[in-house]
Parts: sequence; structure tokens; C-alpha cells
Amino acid sequence: MDARSNPAAYRLQCVVHRESASGIIIHDEQIRAPSEDAAVADAKARFAQLLAGRSGSAALRDTAGRVVWSRRQNTPPGSGAPEAES
Repeated sequence: MDARSNPAAYRLQCVVHRESASGIIIHDEQIRAPSEDAAVADAKARFAQLLAGRSGSAALRDTAGRVVWSRRQNTPPGSGAPEAES
């Protein structure tokens, strides 16, 4: 079997800050991808969708639990303030 027929499972974990009384949304989902690069690309897109202009952070972990990508956004995009990414 090649990687395309058996994609690896990655875990995307996000914390999204809200302005409501509840404070945060904790999101955890699986991303299946044929490569780490593809999983990171999917994670970046999903993180942007989940944030929807809010602050938050995310980590993408491989099957061994190692962080392969992470990002923190302190301010909404377009606000002029810098974002942190690793």
C-alpha cells in the first residue's frame, strides 16, 4: 500500500478565544493526509476557518504525539498587529 491509499492520521487541537461569557472554544479533530506537508496545509486552512477573525492557538500532532506545526494568533488578521507562528 502506498501513502495515498493509507493516509496518516494527524491531530489538530485548537483553542479559540471568544468575546462571550464562556471565553473559549476547545476544538480537537483528526486530519488524514498522505504527507506531513499536506497535513500542515490542511491544518492552516482549518485553523483560519475556526478562528473567523478571533484570537487563538493551534497545534498539529503526528501519530507519535510530536508537534509538527503550531500557530498562535493574538489579534485578528488585518488589524495591523503582528502574529506569532512556529
